[in-house]
Amino acid sequence: MRKFALAVAAAMFATGSLAQTVVLDQTPAPSPTQNTISELMTESIAVSGGTLYVSTLAQSRQNGGNGQPQAVSSVFVPTGAGGGLVRYLALTNAKSDLGVPMTAAAGTPAGTVGISRSVGASMVLVGEATSGAANKTDKAMFELDLADTYVAGASIAVTVNCNYSGTVVTAANTTMTVAAYTEVNGVETAISGITAAQQIPATAGNLTFTIPGTGLVPGSHVAVELVMLVTSASGAVIGSINSVAMTM
Repeated sequence: MRKFALAVAAAMFATGSLAQTVVLDQTPAPSPTQNTISELMTESIAVSGGTLYVSTLAQSRQNGGNGQPQAVSSVFVPTGAGGGLVRYLALTNAKSDLGVPMTAAAGTPAGTVGISRSVGASMVLVGEATSGAANKTDKAMFELDLADTYVAGASIAVTVNCNYSGTVVTAANTTMTVAAYTEVNGVETAISGITAAQQIPATAGNLTFTIPGTGLVPGSHVAVELVMLVTSASGAVIGSINSVAMTM
């Protein structure tokens, strides 16, 4: 197994395809061959066209082992097939479109979602309630650096799980929109070509948007903004953002 792992590494260095290796996980695991505790380590290697994930089971030196690999497995996930790790954004990190923190009350600051949490039961971002035949637009902005495992130039999938509550809604005008911006030395530039607005479902479901990766590299500083428009025909309707994930 050790010879196999070394051969794989040598081949990647020889072809120049190795971009960066990052340890994703390292956890104790029972040894399949000896009465010791092993460590399972998973690494991601950004290569041309996607990401190579290599998992190695080795005897733990800290638990009486000799550090020798016992098993190695790998899988290649192509970027074009939606490959990459799914990384959830912390809802409590959402900001207003001015970059200031949100509060528990939707609309404070103006045009911003609020955080609604019931301990042990739910945590979502909620918009303002409409009143009568009216609409409300609330935003949530996330600021982040692209992961070291991101493949330069690859498209990024943003999956928003959302829904609205209320019975009389104007569906065509109850939508979720995603915008994204690069940030370099305080200067923001909008990323064009992102998937257009999509209708928010009545029952919680996923809406997937694609951010083109032109010009993006590992470590790029970006801002991702969700714009939730809810329109009611009568009565009160409220939009909810249940989770936000980026696949890259």
